[in-house]
Amino acid sequence: MPESPGVAVPPATGAGGASPATLTSEESRWLHDKFERLAAEEVQLSGARTSYFAAIGTILITGTIVTVADLLSQPLLLALVVTFLSALGVLISFVWVVLLHRTNDAQQMWRESALRLEMLRAPIAGELLAATTLRSGATLELNLLRPFAMHQERFSPANPISWLDRVNPERLTESLPLTFLVVWSATLVLVWVWFLALR
Repeated sequence: MPESPGVAVPPATGAGGASPATLTSEESRWLHDKFERLAAEEVQLSGARTSYFAAIGTILITGTIVTVADLLSQPLLLALVVTFLSALGVLISFVWVVLLHRTNDAQQMWRESALRLEMLRAPIAGELLAATTLRSGATLELNLLRPFAMHQERFSPANPISWLDRVNPERLTESLPLTFLVVWSATLVLVWVWFLALR
């Protein structure tokens, strides 16, 4: 990671914080690149955590299925083993959703920071407009020198974008650990309902 070119943090100037005029073009470019790298690191971390916890969840589900198949003739032992696996699944799913939520929020923070920097003190001055065609066939004139502002405009609900483009992928990934959490909680309840009342 490159060193800072020596950004001196000036005193805050009211509610808006430091004045963007105190940043040179080189400092703004360095800061923008740093925000971009930090956002990319959060994306990688989110993907790695999702793969890791999803693999653990899959193993626990497989173990539960095997347990039910092998211990169906031993109700108490079956209930105890499934309770253990379900409790472990609940714990892992809860940790997963907390870590993923925090990672997604950090990613959003770095992206928004880069976007605000582009609005206040763009790393490259001027405009480089280009037409971008949406799936609907509509075109947008976007400034290629403002990549984060370009991304925001491309997926803005005010534009004729598809309903899939309106779905927030970061929030969508959080639905997976939440689903696991609900499934394991339901399994924990159902196994004892079965053991105490239905068998």
